[in-house]
Amino acid sequence: MSTLNYRQPFALEPNRVWRSWKGGAVLDRLAGAAEPQDGYFPEDWVGSMTRAINAGREGIVEGIGTARTGDGQIVSMERVFTEDPVAAMGAAHVAAYGPQPQLLVKLLDSSMRLQIQAHPSAAWAQKHLNSPNGKTEAWWILATRQAKAWVYFGFQRPPVPAAWKRIVREQDAGAMLACFDRVPVKPGDVLLVAGGVPHAIGPGLLMVEVQEPTDWVVRCEFAHGGLTSDERAQTMGLGLDAVGDLFDYTPCAAADVHRRFGPRPRRLGGAPGGTETVLLGADQTDRLELRRIETTGKGPFPIALDGRFSVLIVLDGTGGLAAAGGTLDLKPFSRVFLPAAVGSATLQGQMTIARCMPPKA
Repeated sequence: MSTLNYRQPFALEPNRVWRSWKGGAVLDRLAGAAEPQDGYFPEDWVGSMTRAINAGREGIVEGIGTARTGDGQIVSMERVFTEDPVAAMGAAHVAAYGPQPQLLVKLLDSSMRLQIQAHPSAAWAQKHLNSPNGKTEAWWILATRQAKAWVYFGFQRPPVPAAWKRIVREQDAGAMLACFDRVPVKPGDVLLVAGGVPHAIGPGLLMVEVQEPTDWVVRCEFAHGGLTSDERAQTMGLGLDAVGDLFDYTPCAAADVHRRFGPRPRRLGGAPGGTETVLLGADQTDRLELRRIETTGKGPFPIALDGRFSVLIVLDGTGGLAAAGGTLDLKPFSRVFLPAAVGSATLQGQMTIARCMPPKA
């Protein structure tokens, strides 16, 4: 088996993952399926080394992605990240976090509203799950199937913890929904969902989701979407009494969500070939970073490199990516892993690209 060349960009293969809710027709269409349809594979975990947690499917390894090298080999992302962790992720990253990517990127396509849920913060996960990571995440809305798209985001009318525990235990749907208002969203919107914030993605949304590399979740609706989840899937196997303090009960007016949790764009500089903008960075979270690259086609555009790896998703346009170790042709929804060891990389063509990065060590 030959040693991997970490000076090249790796093309990322599709990696659909089973979930307890329906969607995926748009992902089918992007993949060229003859008959796109919604089903229980509504997510694509892009360049993932994280294993999905699906109660009842423990015998199936789901979530681990694959990549294609410049000479056509298909290799596991576990191998990409672990054969040479420093080349893959950078020396500072490995020193701070160990040989794991500290990042999970998804393409998510909902046909229905997801269950009301919340994820642990890193501090809560460290205390209760013996995990270094919780599941803070960010959403970048790409497209909607309906004119008035929406999400649930935070408690607009927060219950006291004891009342919320009763509502969840009794599955009191009316009282549960009464805690929330719909928050309108549209293509281009970006939101940071911190650990503990209750939320639900609305129907008909296609998004890039960037998050900590776990599958931790507390589901507050046990039978929403047609499948009834067992206790392992409801409360991570801990029981309802143990997760009451996971939730953030801070009131969050729907009209304030985008202002409080939206991006704070910071342009890194520009050139005739394009611009790169930090949308969510260290001033808002130490869990992830999300950037937007826009190239103009008026010359090569150098990607700003700082010793970290990146996952790139082409949102629109066509072009190419060139590095010392190889090149890739790019088209809409091309997905790329750019290792830390890539010394320089330039983009050609007119494109918009989501650049997803781990936190800076």
